[in-house]
Amino acid sequence: MLPGPDTAGPYPLVVALHSLFHSATETEGWGLSQLAQTAGFAMVSPDGIEGSWDAGSCCGDAASKDVDDVAYLHALIQHLEANYPIDPTRVLIVGLSNGGMMAYRYACEHPEDIAGIAVVAGSLEQPGCKPKTPLTVVSVHGGKDQHVPGAGTPWQSDLGAPITSTTDSLAPFRAEDRCEPATSPGDVTATGPDGAPRLSETLSTGSPAVTPAQIRATLAGARPSGDPASTGGTEAGSEPITPVPLDSATNPTDAVRTESTCAASARVVEYFLPNVDHGWPASTGPAAFDTATVVWRILSGARANPVPSR
Repeated sequence: MLPGPDTAGPYPLVVALHSLFHSATETEGWGLSQLAQTAGFAMVSPDGIEGSWDAGSCCGDAASKDVDDVAYLHALIQHLEANYPIDPTRVLIVGLSNGGMMAYRYACEHPEDIAGIAVVAGSLEQPGCKPKTPLTVVSVHGGKDQHVPGAGTPWQSDLGAPITSTTDSLAPFRAEDRCEPATSPGDVTATGPDGAPRLSETLSTGSPAVTPAQIRATLAGARPSGDPASTGGTEAGSEPITPVPLDSATNPTDAVRTESTCAASARVVEYFLPNVDHGWPASTGPAAFDTATVVWRILSGARANPVPSR
């Protein structure tokens, strides 16, 4: 899909990757195709083998048969750049669930191809990920997601794979982007459905500073650490998380945005949606979140970086 004839090229390209056991038609409900026309970017929605992507340790036929989806997407991007007015410095990947896992893997192995990725309800399933250049990464994850839990799990039987926590999934990209720990006031904020921080509701204040994991546990309704019935659990590889009291002005249906200062020009932005289950968040309703617009607002400013010599 190309933007209208009145839009001058070259265009940014968004590669939209569907979730497990779905097809490219799923992406039509995300709001990206409509946004492409008004924002002026090209969009492509490929199909994975048997509705799956080989994201590393997950998922479906693609992973079990070791399908080289990285090579497939690399060839697709090169083909589109050669045959359409695509700006090669503004190629972006947006994926849901298994598609988000695939976006992470591609960012690990071919960061030079892309300016950034957005992962919705997905996790990093590629062991040893070490991107070689800074990338802008956006994560959107629901607090009620038990299919791909944001806190991670050693084994998810439905997927036949371990699930990496959101914190650990973003860690390689925070490291490459040289991002500071999210401990300064303003690093963690409540937001509205448009993803914009409500600056009056800074959530990382206190002594010591409240951690993003504590805020996620609190808004997800976690019990105190040590309670065997705790739903907030732990971040992978960490001690149990103790929920903390938040400012009384914080609405429990708000999203929580985490973004710290990075030395590189790229950004790493995390949105935690406490009342959202697995899937692409609804754009209307009590727990609405305008995912397509929020993701595009951040990724539209991203530019690919040359791979430095090391």
